Amino acid sequence: MTAGVSFVVTVYNKAAYLPRVAEALFAQEGDFEREIIFVDDGSTDGSGALLDEFCAGKKDIRVIHQKNAGLVSASNAGARAARYQWLKLVDGDDVLAPWCAEVLLDAAGRLDAKIALGTIAPYTFGKPVAFGALDPAQTAPHRRDLFAECLRNVPCNLSPMLIDRQLFWEVGGADPRLTVVDLLLMLRLSWKHTVAAIVAPVCACPQGRGGRMSDDVRHMLFETNRAMLYFLTETPQLPWRMRHLALERAFARAWKWQRRHLGATFASRWFWLYALAKLGPPGLAAPFLASTLDAFAEPLTGG
Repeated sequence: MTAGVSFVVTVYNKAAYLPRVAEALFAQEGDFEREIIFVDDGSTDGSGALLDEFCAGKKDIRVIHQKNAGLVSASNAGARAARYQWLKLVDGDDVLAPWCAEVLLDAAGRLDAKIALGTIAPYTFGKPVAFGALDPAQTAPHRRDLFAECLRNVPCNLSPMLIDRQLFWEVGGADPRLTVVDLLLMLRLSWKHTVAAIVAPVCACPQGRGGRMSDDVRHMLFETNRAMLYFLTETPQLPWRMRHLALERAFARAWKWQRRHLGATFASRWFWLYALAKLGPPGLAAPFLASTLDAFAEPLTGG
């Protein structure tokens, strides 16, 4: 495997964002081998043609066009096409800081880690994305307990992360049973591997314009609990305290959604399942975890 970075950008109907996204990719600083792979997942807004135009005549930049198959399929397609040691997965509307890959590579190398993670800044569509000057003090790496964060919630997407490509495939890549890549992949990656973290912002995500998968809160909560169900099932050796935390948070998501959006009361099964997960041993609540998926699909039926 050749050292270097493969930037994999998944795109579905992101034409309005692509000029800025592509410009930031082409402007990446650092003395390392690189390639950029755009995966157009059957866009219908002209994104595919725009990508072809951006990449025409440029070295080590290519576009994969596929029928619409979803983010998971697009992520895996890009990763399969990658040639270099490091994967830099990027959402099609996220803008990388010019130093993004360079500082993440440095952090991974200094801690001998296969995962490196920076922070995310917001940007407003239509306005300049200004990262300011990089503060060298912010690039000093530390070990981050990303796994513990993931047991509670989804701390970030994959755009601020650098992943060893071999490790990506060792943990199964993006799981085709899901429509969202982030949580299950991060759980599998960070379960037994060091995460080299820096506090420097390495990318910016758009705020407030809509059109992002994360805007569908119900679906994102459903996918979060589904990812946790898969991880807990495949990881029976997980210590009971960690398992208890994961279950408590999953049942809390179901109860809070039902209470806030569908009017469930303290007499509902959602509250009592949450109480069981919070107060009881993991073995009592675990068999009911799959039922929490119903909380984000079914209407309130009394109680």
